[in-house]
Amino acid sequence: MTRATVIELAERLDEVISSQERLLEMVQRQRPEIIAGRHAVVDAIAQEMESEVRRLSAVERARGAAAEALADELGLVATRWSALGAALDPLEHSLLAPRVERIETLVRDLELANAVNGQLVRQELNLLDLSVRSLAAPEGRGVNRAYTAGGSRAGAPSSGPVLLNTAA
Repeated sequence: MTRATVIELAERLDEVISSQERLLEMVQRQRPEIIAGRHAVVDAIAQEMESEVRRLSAVERARGAAAEALADELGLVATRWSALGAALDPLEHSLLAPRVERIETLVRDLELANAVNGQLVRQELNLLDLSVRSLAAPEGRGVNRAYTAGGSRAGAPSSGPVLLNTAA
């Protein structure tokens, strides 16, 4: 027969899995919006994620309490999976191990998805920074080799940014 503390921990792990899956779905849903530059949608998804992270925090506290109760019952000081898993009978271990593995996989997937999204945002910010810098002319500096459309040297240097017509 499976202990009540093992069942309680399994239920808390299921809640963690559900929350992590929702977070992963949100991060993945955010990526095409980042690429498309739909900042309002990205922000809306970020707000959803913030709510889910708060929910996950509460679920993690409950999971930690369930792990502590099981550790106390088993006479263990540590609540790490390596310690708990080794002290469980095979049936109880087989109930919890797949859940722990699923959480580990979800955490890795979330880290990777967040890293990709973060890189996309950094690229967008770098492009924006480059665009702003290319348009801003430092005080007192003009373009000293400006030419007219006909190819002759301009009478006076440009006093502001010069935009090239890349469509031509």
